[in-house]
Amino acid sequence: MLIKDCKKNSARPMICMVCGRPVSGLGQSVGVCPQCVCEGSGESLQRLSRVHRKSRELFNLPAVPPRNFKGLPCNLCFHHCVMGQNDQGYCGLRRGDPASLRKDGRSRGRVSSYFDPLPTNCVADWVCAGGTGAGYPLFAHDDGPEVGFYNLAVFFESCNFNCLYCQNWSFKKSNLYPPAWRSVEELAREVNEQTSCVCFFGGDPTPQVPFALQASRRMRENLATNILRICWETNLSMHPSWLKLMAQASLASGGCIKGDIKAWNPQIHKALAGCDNGVVLSNFSQLARNWAPLRREPPLVIASTLLVPGYVDEKEVHSIASFIAQMDPHIPYALSVFVPQYHMEDFPITPRAQAEACVHAARKAGLENVRLANRSFLL
Repeated sequence: MLIKDCKKNSARPMICMVCGRPVSGLGQSVGVCPQCVCEGSGESLQRLSRVHRKSRELFNLPAVPPRNFKGLPCNLCFHHCVMGQNDQGYCGLRRGDPASLRKDGRSRGRVSSYFDPLPTNCVADWVCAGGTGAGYPLFAHDDGPEVGFYNLAVFFESCNFNCLYCQNWSFKKSNLYPPAWRSVEELAREVNEQTSCVCFFGGDPTPQVPFALQASRRMRENLATNILRICWETNLSMHPSWLKLMAQASLASGGCIKGDIKAWNPQIHKALAGCDNGVVLSNFSQLARNWAPLRREPPLVIASTLLVPGYVDEKEVHSIASFIAQMDPHIPYALSVFVPQYHMEDFPITPRAQAEACVHAARKAGLENVRLANRSFLL
């Protein structure tokens, strides 16, 4: 959608399919207004479930995590899929046969990759070593932005969330075709002398975190005397044992974990992402309490939230920021302006008033380092 078209969307009020009220400044695609979402009535849940189901049917993805109790379990994330021989996991990556569970996302990955010149536009560029020189000389080549070096961006073509606004939704098309697998060795060979950081994102690294960890170890072995930071952008829904290994990799290398907290209210989170946020908040708590204090510069843990018009407002942000600040007020928090994507193309860009109110709410909650990213999209 063109940016200039977004103003037109805000002029057409959303009519909630549950309560019938018109709500200005929202698109019709979600179909349930924020108030009804938070109330969590049966009708609201049914309507939202249908929206998510239809969005997944387009890519032959299962509507819900499989529960075939005669099948084999996958315990990488909080869905705990149990898959029969012909069942597909919720993330679309594995099937319920021993070979798939043993190899897919472990010894081989469904990934693509490319090089970004530093400093690059990522969630952490305003505080990380590559963008600022924080941690120089142990973790950065320069006492400032690492001009002349590169980030290897590793995109994982699977995800265990179903965000209706996903900006990288096109990766789901890969589920319609036979997967193109890459080995750990193949990916590891891509790093070179000019690579100073690797960012695992997607989709999400969670369904393939064993593969990512093996690749990161091999990369650092290949460049044993070089700076090579290991970073993650993730929804934080993995089993805590995997999160610990991810944190160890980032701590040792000078990298960071960028945890995306999509909403505070579990009903809002489920409406937008298709799942609850209990494990997300629990995992972030582990990072904030146990890992963030181990390295302040560059920061090991960073939080981010997308400001979805009407749904993720200053009340949501204040709750998230208070949660973080009570554990560690030094953790950087990046707020991002929403731009229409995927099944929420009919929504407007985050209103400037909402964005400014959210920044104020995060700071008022006690966080010391708050940033509004991609503010150039504000109308």
